[in-house]
Amino acid sequence: MQFEVEVYRKDTGEWVATAVEYGVSVTGITEQEVLARIMDALGQHFRKASRR
Repeated sequence: MQFEVEVYRKDTGEWVATAVEYGVSVTGITEQEVLARIMDALGQHFRKASRR
């Protein structure tokens, strides 16, 4: 599975990752942290979607 993720750093120093197609977004202190969190968040998103 492939998906597009936008990653950027806010002026406050916080990192944000958003899975564009799925509207899933997470924040964190480091870039590596948000990439790990977005994978977890997408896993939860897909599990919820498959239950419907």
